[in-house]
Amino acid sequence: MKRFGFTISKEITLYNNQNLIKSIMTTYVKQYGIQRSCTNFVKILLENNLEDTVVLTNVLGWKHGPHNEKVDWDAGQNIENYISTEDLERIREEYEAERIQYIVCLKDPYAWLLSYSKYSNRHDKVRSLSGLVSEGQKFAARKRGIQPGEIGGYLEKWNLLHRSWAELNDENSKCTTTKFEDLLENPQFEIGKLANFFNAQMKEDFYLPEKRMKRGGEKMDMENATENAEFDRKYYTEKRYQSHFNEEMLAEVRKHIDLEVAERLGYKII
Repeated sequence: MKRFGFTISKEITLYNNQNLIKSIMTTYVKQYGIQRSCTNFVKILLENNLEDTVVLTNVLGWKHGPHNEKVDWDAGQNIENYISTEDLERIREEYEAERIQYIVCLKDPYAWLLSYSKYSNRHDKVRSLSGLVSEGQKFAARKRGIQPGEIGGYLEKWNLLHRSWAELNDENSKCTTTKFEDLLENPQFEIGKLANFFNAQMKEDFYLPEKRMKRGGEKMDMENATENAEFDRKYYTEKRYQSHFNEEMLAEVRKHIDLEVAERLGYKII
């Protein structure tokens, strides 16, 4: 009788294919989430708190892009920048055997709008006078915060991506979601739920980053994941971000967001 790549009899014989044995032991989780949601936070939590778990950010498609039903293995990506050829082959075997798990990282749309506005106006390297002027404009934009006229454009992007991910979540039994707010409120409980979903073992010691997360990708780990800056969890858990929205801005959100998708993903639009 064969189970999970092992032949079970009076004498237990293992496959000689070490790649197959390793892939059976490893849980591969393909990650999705819009920029400034919580993707780096989720990656660090899963990989450091679940046994033999690898979160795929830019393998099997860009983590900030829509889900594609088919993977173009010959696409012009510099895949060697992310993983080894051996690892990619194991992932391909798991993908073709339909054993890849999926997670969609979510953040309250109101909190996301503020974060994304700052992200869109982030610092760039200044190489010219025009670049200096551009940086001055970005600084002013960061100081004044999100404006009503920007909300529609940001939510158009939000709608496009979350429609794709909501469909994946509805149709693929190996897909689940996680909310940034829930992870901040009760991280160990939420990671425990994800461990059960992925059929993975929790590690004995729970790791939780205390500092602000950096931007990163496949090679991010607990040694290089955070900045030397404090992170205010209560800003999110107490929904302080909502105070930045006046009635005009709230009306713009209601006008432009896909209400049906937001509700499917568990968010109430005010």
